[in-house]
Order: sequence, then C-alpha cells, then structure tokens
Amino acid sequence: MTDYNKIEKVKQIINEILQHAGISGSVEFEESLTKGLVFNIASPDSYLLIGRQGGTLHALQILVQALAAKHLQSQEPFWFSLDVDDYKRKREWFLKETAKAAVEKLKMTGRAQALEPMPNYERRLVHAYLQEHHPEVESSSIDYDPYRRVVIKLKREISVYRSYLSNPSQ
Repeated sequence: MTDYNKIEKVKQIINEILQHAGISGSVEFEESLTKGLVFNIASPDSYLLIGRQGGTLHALQILVQALAAKHLQSQEPFWFSLDVDDYKRKREWFLKETAKAAVEKLKMTGRAQALEPMPNYERRLVHAYLQEHHPEVESSSIDYDPYRRVVIKLKREISVYRSYLSNPSQ
C-alpha cells in the first residue's frame, strides 16, 4: 500500500536539497514489484547528481533516506531508492552485459577475467547476476577500495574436467 503523504514529503525533501544545491530538476516516482518505490530526478545537471560511478547519487540517496526517516518518524520503515535520469537502470544493464562478455571470454580462453574497479553495491549486483545466470563460474572480489574489482573464474570441477579433456593421458 502506497502512502501518498510520505511520497509527497520525500519529494519535498529532494526538491529542497536540489534548491539548496542550486540544481534545477523535477522529481517523479514510480512503484514496481521488483525495485519498490523509486524517486527519479530529471535534471539538465544530472552529471553533478550522479558523480563518478554513481558515488554522488549513492551519497544523495543516503542523505535523503536519513532526512526522510527523521521527518516521517513512523513506526514502520519507508523504503525507497533514488535515481537520476535512469542512471541506475542503465548502469545495471551495462554491468550485466560486461559480466556476460567476461564469462564468454573466460569460456574461450580459460583464464580468469577481472572487471573494472567498482563500488560495493555494483560488485554485489555483478556477483548476484553471475550466481543466478552463470552457475558454471564463480566470482570473488579482490584488492582494496577504491580499486576493488570482481574476478570471474571457472568453477574448479569444470576447469579440472577441461584440463582432462585437453590432456587425457594424465
């Protein structure tokens, strides 16, 4: 059940933040079964709100959620996410396509594939995608922030089987 008073309060909070930052934009919301309630900011200055790899957008979402929790003061939590010009949806598609291409390259070469460094919420998305759609591979994160990246490898039993096929005399 959607509480329109809460939605209007969150929209007001977002608009106040945009006004204080000197950024013009409009806020729309949509409700979906998979993503929940999403507030999408349409702005000509979207690059300022998104930041490098969505870092500013992530921080803005945390700020808006904290302010909403303070102003709404309800017993049950009010969950929502924030997006700017559908950046998260586009980034999610890009990350899935990148992971899919890395898996294809891994299958052709047999060598582990490392993706670009990315924030933890993007790495989590890649790990979940690989686990759901490519059970023949395993993924892990290596290195330290801000250089932490996902590495994709064939699962051990598959790579042992592949080495046996290439050299059955062992």
